[in-house]
Amino acid sequence: MKPDLRDYIPSVGLGLTQILGYGSLMYAYAVLLPRMAEHLDLSLSAVFGILSLGLFFGGLVSPVAGMLVDRFGGRWVMTLGSIVAGLALMSLSQVSGKFGLFLAILLAEGAGMFVLYNVAFAAIMRIESRVPAARAISIIALFGGVASTIFWPLTLSLANEFGWQTTWITLGLMVLLICTPLHFVLLGGPQKGPEATAAPLNQDWPELQGAVRQKAMFWMILSFVFSGYVMGAVMTLWVSNVQTLGHTAAAAAFAGAVIGPFKTVGRGFEMLVSRNLYPLVTYAMSLGLMIAGFILLLGFGASFIGLLCAAALYGMGDGIKTIARGTLPLALFGQQGYGARLGWMSFVQMAVNASAPFTFAYLAEQFGGWWSFAAMAACLCFALATYFLIPDPRRNRHVAA
Repeated sequence: MKPDLRDYIPSVGLGLTQILGYGSLMYAYAVLLPRMAEHLDLSLSAVFGILSLGLFFGGLVSPVAGMLVDRFGGRWVMTLGSIVAGLALMSLSQVSGKFGLFLAILLAEGAGMFVLYNVAFAAIMRIESRVPAARAISIIALFGGVASTIFWPLTLSLANEFGWQTTWITLGLMVLLICTPLHFVLLGGPQKGPEATAAPLNQDWPELQGAVRQKAMFWMILSFVFSGYVMGAVMTLWVSNVQTLGHTAAAAAFAGAVIGPFKTVGRGFEMLVSRNLYPLVTYAMSLGLMIAGFILLLGFGASFIGLLCAAALYGMGDGIKTIARGTLPLALFGQQGYGARLGWMSFVQMAVNASAPFTFAYLAEQFGGWWSFAAMAACLCFALATYFLIPDPRRNRHVAA
């Protein structure tokens, strides 16, 4: 039976909570941490170093969140995660020194792993629904692309008007009062059992089995690590690196603001064609778009039009990659243990990727922004190279289910 509009409500609702989750638990730091550093008499490197530790801690608890969703479903995991995340954000308004900031960010980023993409993807898989799995993941990811577009200017306006303390309280209240009830209501329907296995995403897309399964997991995670290593660096270094190409800070910020909407454009395009595209194809398309964006940036980034086009291509690729991060493991390995699998993948990626801002900032400082961007492009090329080593179940049917 085909799904009707009501069947899409959980996916759309979780997409809305991802806007709030990423906006408050990720993007708000870029605006508020520099103000907190000045108020607390800390250096920028100190406060962003604390954030890196918080992200690393989030990676440590991510497997726990995934296993809990596999065992109990997403309702209570995401509801309680929203409560803790909201309270942690509010506690950031009360910090008075380095240690307090460290504890508050650790709590916020740990709680974030119970409410952001990986857990949302796993939670939607546990719901009895007529919406195809890949389509549900695409819908959730579609919304998250506008988080930076909404929350960077929103956070800046709140901070300018009321100060960083009131801004953290406001963001925490938004998570508490909006995300908590949405997670409780949206994920309260009939659940599949913890040992349930779904039908393949497509009858012609079998799951991998045996030794080739471990090989696929290794190369897929390695490719995800290389491609994900770039994301944090782009978020934190885009403006400063672009300025070294000859642009003003305002022009660099404007070009950076283009990335968010084009993430949504890419995800919207993927959602329209996802029923016909195998996730390996989707992931390759995302890498190709991001690499094309960096080639354009390195070759024509000194031109403002070239800069905008590069940002648009990168944004589309990064948006599609977020969906592939959820659908590719599902296609290759199936639904059973899906939440824990995403959790362990997140742990590996975040453990490695926490060093990205420092690494690329050092390259920019030593050699210039162009070479920092070139190193990011090299990482994407390595991601593409390791992608080609991921076994395709459609070509390995003798070792597939």
